[in-house]
Amino acid sequence: MMAEIFATELHPAQRKIWAEGIKHQYNVVRCGRRWGKTEILGTIAVSYATSLFPSTKNPNKLQGGRVGIFTAEYKQQQEIFDYLEEALEPLIKKKSRSDGRIRLKNGARIDFWVTNNNPLAGRGREYDVVLLDESAFTKSPEMLKEIWPKSIKPTLLTRRGRAWVFSTPNGTDEQNFFYAICHDKSLGFYEHHAPTSSNPFVPPDELAKEEKNNDPRVFQQEFLAEFVDWSDAALLDINKLLVDGEPVAMPEHCDFIFAVMDTALKGGTENDGTGVVYYAYEETYRKKAGLQPQLSIIDWDVTQIKASLLPEYMPGVYDNLERLAKICRPRLGSYGVHIEDAAMGAILAQKAESEGWNMTPIDSALTGKGKDERAVLASGHHWQEKCKITRAAYDKVATFKQNTANHLVKQIAGFHLADPKAHKRADDLFDCYTYGLILAFGSSDVL
Repeated sequence: MMAEIFATELHPAQRKIWAEGIKHQYNVVRCGRRWGKTEILGTIAVSYATSLFPSTKNPNKLQGGRVGIFTAEYKQQQEIFDYLEEALEPLIKKKSRSDGRIRLKNGARIDFWVTNNNPLAGRGREYDVVLLDESAFTKSPEMLKEIWPKSIKPTLLTRRGRAWVFSTPNGTDEQNFFYAICHDKSLGFYEHHAPTSSNPFVPPDELAKEEKNNDPRVFQQEFLAEFVDWSDAALLDINKLLVDGEPVAMPEHCDFIFAVMDTALKGGTENDGTGVVYYAYEETYRKKAGLQPQLSIIDWDVTQIKASLLPEYMPGVYDNLERLAKICRPRLGSYGVHIEDAAMGAILAQKAESEGWNMTPIDSALTGKGKDERAVLASGHHWQEKCKITRAAYDKVATFKQNTANHLVKQIAGFHLADPKAHKRADDLFDCYTYGLILAFGSSDVL
């Protein structure tokens, strides 16, 4: 009895691109959010894995297709792995998520590779098709100059394989692999454009809301799938935190307060410190006045401290939350500290159990996203002015890395998407700000 494979039915725009792409060896799909790239990427993988191809060494022997799936980071593989695991379940012979491989009973091989900091990705393998996901977020210029031409592209040589590259744009940079293959035709890629609106399952009125509630540049990049130059202007306008050009007063009452903490992970003079931003959330009293909920930044702190000393630093954070609670009078009290769930954050979360600290790890689905992606997720809430900064937080200055300034305002005002020098930028407080917005407004069950 033949096993039945259930793959998602493609919508018309996906089918059109799949049909056009068959004519070309190298394809690049520039798509908007929620267009459905996981479904078409998965469909292509399933199609090749369940088809039979001649063996390279023995042309008379047929075997399932060889598929290579490449992502910038490991976390970006999980959704497509889940998709293929479910779709191919009756045919799977063995699989390993940690090793990044799925083997089918027909001899098909599906390999998963991470490209960032991995110049050997794909080397030694041969593929009938390679699928590259979120390629705008690969490292520049390594992906363009080294990994694609020297490691991935050669895997297609012996089997005359094909390549499909998918991503939402991420700025304009001639050294970025995705930008380059969309603009430099000498690289041999056929470009497909797939804005979010071409997905018939996205309600037009919901898309209209996104356009209204987002910075026009964000909508242009994320939903129209167009390349936007972010070099001239910061992503977040600091004036959105103000009212008539001025910070707001400290809330005299609110629903609850909480803090978001980004912990030091590296310790080098050019790398991250430990940042904390304190918030008050107001909804109940504002709703009675016909106003939208508001998040207020009521304090912040940033320091460079050895990771081993962070447990000694934490009691001061909770003391400050208690001080702020006496000022803002939260009717539901303090919701404690929300902290990244990786590295030192995970260690502190364990320490919190023994110390009785009110500490909540931020969901890995959020921390696992790249800094630029989190910034985009938060930008709509910032654009709608859901968060304000109090006079105390706006006027505060601190010395950090031999620089005395309001580092929170400085980091928010200085953040640029697709910044090639991002690794040299201090943005610990910016991370806390984007986390705070997403936690408060992006998911109803996070807080």
